[in-house]
Amino acid sequence: MVLSLCATLAWWLFYSPPGAAALSAFLGGAICWVPSALFAARLRAKSGAETIASWVIGEAMKMGATIAMFVAIAYGFKGVLWVPLLVTYLIALKTYWIAMAWK
Repeated sequence: MVLSLCATLAWWLFYSPPGAAALSAFLGGAICWVPSALFAARLRAKSGAETIASWVIGEAMKMGATIAMFVAIAYGFKGVLWVPLLVTYLIALKTYWIAMAWK
């Protein structure tokens, strides 16, 4: 989440006009961390029921939320700038791999 906010700030500082780019970047980061937060909250609520099916259902819900957010932004936000949105989404998405590599 912090990295997506830093990327949003970078888009705001270095893109002209900054408003739409920063909002698009923020939404791109949110597309990554909101479904992950929902998945984590679901796992925490289901403590004691850690089965493979629970993880699979959680991952399916996470993918569904991600797709739904992309569709909602595509249809609901006509001023979206796709480059900042997708770049920030990919930056936030790759953060998990960087974190695992540092462990």
